[in-house]
Formats: sequence, C-alpha cells, structure tokens
Amino acid sequence: MEINVNTVYLELTGKDHFKPSDGYRQQIKVREVENDIYLNFTLFAGVGLPWKWYSRLDWTMAQWDSYFSSGKVKTFLGFEGNKIIGYYEIEEGEGQNVEIKFFGLFPGFIGSGLGGMFLSHAVDSSFGMNACRVWLHTCSNDSGSALKNYIDRGFRIFKEEKQVEYVPDKEEILKSISGFFERYISRFTKP
Repeated sequence: MEINVNTVYLELTGKDHFKPSDGYRQQIKVREVENDIYLNFTLFAGVGLPWKWYSRLDWTMAQWDSYFSSGKVKTFLGFEGNKIIGYYEIEEGEGQNVEIKFFGLFPGFIGSGLGGMFLSHAVDSSFGMNACRVWLHTCSNDSGSALKNYIDRGFRIFKEEKQVEYVPDKEEILKSISGFFERYISRFTKP
C-alpha cells in the first residue's frame, strides 16, 4: 500500500538554542553501547515498527557492516531505573554536523513524560561530539507529540518534503524480520 508522508527536517544551530527538559539528568540515565547488528536491528524494530520505520528491515549484512564501519555512528540506551525505555543513534557528519538518526521510546513508555528528557540526552550526546549543528527529521507517521517535543527542545524547521512511501503489509514485515534473522544467523553457521 502507498501512503502520503510529510517529512519535516529540524536543526539546532548551536548549544545556546538548546532548551533541555527539567530534571532529565536525574530521571533518565543513558549509556552508550557498542554498535551491534543484532542489537541495533532489535532496537530499530522495537521502537520503530509502530511508527512505520521499515527502512532497515531488508538491509543486507553488508549494508549493516558498512553503516557501522565508518566509526561515526554511536548507539545509546535510555534507562529509567533498571528499565530500558528507548534508544537513539547519532552520526557524526561533515563540518561539525551531527544527525540524530533514530530516536524513540518503546511503546510502553510513550505518553509517560519521558520523551523530552530522553531527547535532551540525545542532544547533549550530539553536542558532546563537538557538534555546532544537530539535526534530525520526523514525519507524519511519527507520534503526534514528536514534532512538539523537538520544537520544545529548541529545534527549528529548515525543510519539509511530501512524498509517497510504500508501506508493507503484515506478511511482508514478518518476512523481512525473518529474513534478517536468517541472514544474521548464517554469519555464525557458515563454514
């Protein structure tokens, strides 16, 4: 099925524009983890499937390896107490630009008031990579509160796009997920 999608690109052009959520350092702890194909795929699917994140479901192992081989991608897990609430990936770009590639909470934590605090950590981590500019994008498939959260943290819209995207049906999604695990497991079972 094809659907119309509006994508909004936002940026923070300096740390002085950043408006962190109150108490984010006390409420949520963040830990950088080693990039791992299995972990990153699981995080991507667990956080993203409710919002129609399908872009990585059919990635080959070579695509995953290439993505991580640059050494410019970092993955972070967010915790409230001992519970993992979500994850984000940031990627260092050219000219002191850092992109928040993926950011989100697991479904059980959406609406809990943690999104702004977790995003504040993502912005901190991005500026911690010596960024002068942090950017990200969201779209009409995302949570209704996502755009407001970004703007509340100080992000400004710099571009919008409208496009038609293909949305796989349930059977295609299950086939893609199964295919990923087959490709991943075959790395360890081939002689």
